[in-house]
Amino acid sequence: MAGLGALDGGYFPSDWGLATLAFVLVAATVLLVADLPRPSGRELAFLGGLAALAAWAALSTAWSPGATAPVLEAERGLLYLAAAAAAMLLLSFRQAVPAMLAGVVAGAVAVSLYALATRLYPGRIGGAYDPSSGYQLAEPVGYWNALGLLAAIAILLAAGFAAHGGLAASVLAAVSFVVLLPTLYFTFSRGALAALILGAAVLVAVDSRRTRLLAFGLVLGAPAALGVLLASRYHALTAAGDSLTTAQREGRELTAILVPLALVAATAAVGLRVAERRVRLPARAGTVFVAGVAIVAVLGLAGAVAAAGGPVDVVDRAADGIGEAPPAGEGDLQRRLLSASGNGRDEYWRVAWAMVEDEPILGGGAGSFEAHWFLDRTVAFHARDAHNLYLETLAELGPVGLALLVATLVLPLAALPAVRRYRYAPAAAASYCAFLIHAAVDWDWEMPVVTIPAIFCAAVLLALARPDGPPWLTGRRRAAALALLAPVAVAALVAHAGNGAAAASIAATEAGEPLRGREEARRAARWAPWSEEAWQLRGEAELELGETGAARRSFAKALERNRESWSIWFDLALAGEGDARQRALDRAAVLNPLSPEIRDVRTKP
Repeated sequence: MAGLGALDGGYFPSDWGLATLAFVLVAATVLLVADLPRPSGRELAFLGGLAALAAWAALSTAWSPGATAPVLEAERGLLYLAAAAAAMLLLSFRQAVPAMLAGVVAGAVAVSLYALATRLYPGRIGGAYDPSSGYQLAEPVGYWNALGLLAAIAILLAAGFAAHGGLAASVLAAVSFVVLLPTLYFTFSRGALAALILGAAVLVAVDSRRTRLLAFGLVLGAPAALGVLLASRYHALTAAGDSLTTAQREGRELTAILVPLALVAATAAVGLRVAERRVRLPARAGTVFVAGVAIVAVLGLAGAVAAAGGPVDVVDRAADGIGEAPPAGEGDLQRRLLSASGNGRDEYWRVAWAMVEDEPILGGGAGSFEAHWFLDRTVAFHARDAHNLYLETLAELGPVGLALLVATLVLPLAALPAVRRYRYAPAAAASYCAFLIHAAVDWDWEMPVVTIPAIFCAAVLLALARPDGPPWLTGRRRAAALALLAPVAVAALVAHAGNGAAAASIAATEAGEPLRGREEARRAARWAPWSEEAWQLRGEAELELGETGAARRSFAKALERNRESWSIWFDLALAGEGDARQRALDRAAVLNPLSPEIRDVRTKP
């Protein structure tokens, strides 16, 4: 997770090939050296569902305007398939369950430590300090909601280790809270906070030892909660605009608070373990404690709703606020956490639903939301995703795609009744549910740094439900399984070469090296001959070189592969002259009516 976090959350296609290949190599190694039990039907169905989703995305090139987006969606799908296969093979040994979940927590803590350090040591860690920019914590993942969700997933898993692990696991989990919870807070991500709360509700509901869970969670989480409360009082850390000197001073002060709080949390974990050995409470005490926590939670929720004007007003404000931007509060982002704003999501969902109405059977094709957004948006900002995995899947891949997605994602939850007695299964289920909930309001599927941990949690639930049995993997079956991995590895290598060349072309041209940019674009076209992007990148490099004729030919090649791309028509207009330039510009304007780039070109003398 730390590696994906450092690579912008694994968002860019150039990172998928090697990650996929790494998971394939892990899976192949386990297949070669281990005697494995028979996989369950749910495990095979989960892998089959992920494979079918990737295949359906690739097949949508038949009805998509261009092939680049569907192929990229399929490549990301292969990454998730490889991650799931590697996880399930490793989890053939149930003793690997704690190690895998601990690895997720450790990776999230490493990412969160760096992210938190950029806030506590501004100007020294994380690049230059820009007090006028947006101030939600995002680095190194690159998106605050994804970073917040990663922290939420890790908090839920850490709660399981705190309550049900050994002494060392409990101590480390307690310390991790002091890193993860402030990180989540500084992202000011309302969606991630809601996912954490709902995930915690799932955890308490599912865990049969909820008395212990609540006791450890409340006690060990208290120092982290206190740290968040104290952090909220530092204006330079919660709002943009203060000087670097002020931000650095407040960062040092908060560090001096969080470090002792981590020691307090560790001490509390040891104290709880000592106390549970020496103190024996009546059987009813646990029931009374759980009931008391539930009553306090209900009263607190009721009080908050009442203070906000009652349930009707809360629902009305939430409905009205979906399309509004969150309040700035003169740069103070703390008001954002209490805002009902959807930050324009109603517009994303409107465009996605229009796609469903236009193409109710097959959808617009994998990755096609962006093109429809440019065509139908009523606001001038850019959006690549519909901020709702389920609606976007229906819009792009039709009912078949949505059915594949939902049927695949519910399989791990179907295994929950059979595995809830295992120590860490409730925490894995809660983390997985947090992901599924958050995916309904954001583009988590496009961020491997949060999707892969969710897949690992799903794999834990499925593996724990697998019936015990003798070694099942014979020589012939081993060879068949390895044969199934081979095309995934080949696809990963091809994807790495093509996507890497495209990324290198962009970087070279933007760095003022168009000759290298053109060569990298040529290489991208060789590895991805279906891609309009490779020809467009070649044309842009040729345009920088002043080779307008060659650029026009390259853009024409790109348009042969996708005539519905406004940016290719726009590039063709930049390379064109006279009536041809005007026709290309007009076509670009039809496909992207609110484009500021087109408006600027037209207003130039």
